[in-house]
Amino acid sequence: MLDQVKGNQEDMNEQQWKLLVLILKEIAIEKYGTGWQTYLAENTPFAQSNISRMFGLKYAPSLKNYLIIGKVLNVNIFIEDQDSDTELNQCFEKAMTALGRRPENLPKN
Repeated sequence: MLDQVKGNQEDMNEQQWKLLVLILKEIAIEKYGTGWQTYLAENTPFAQSNISRMFGLKYAPSLKNYLIIGKVLNVNIFIEDQDSDTELNQCFEKAMTALGRRPENLPKN
């Protein structure tokens, strides 16, 4: 029984990363047409062959690589609390402050 639950979770994870990649692919096609792979290869640190393999679902991109592609496509990627009981704006502000990304919290020269 436990093996079946674990297998179902792995299948779900596999489908989720593929869905995220395919969403970016559809956005890229919508924005750049047939030249979308060339555009990504020219505007990211990835070779054309890597772009092709990534979007051909040959491997799951790391979160870092996914975000690089999202940024080049001008896509916002966000987190949503499915239970709607977390104040996400406050969480975001705390995280940005921890990274030193809020001007009021930057050291003065």
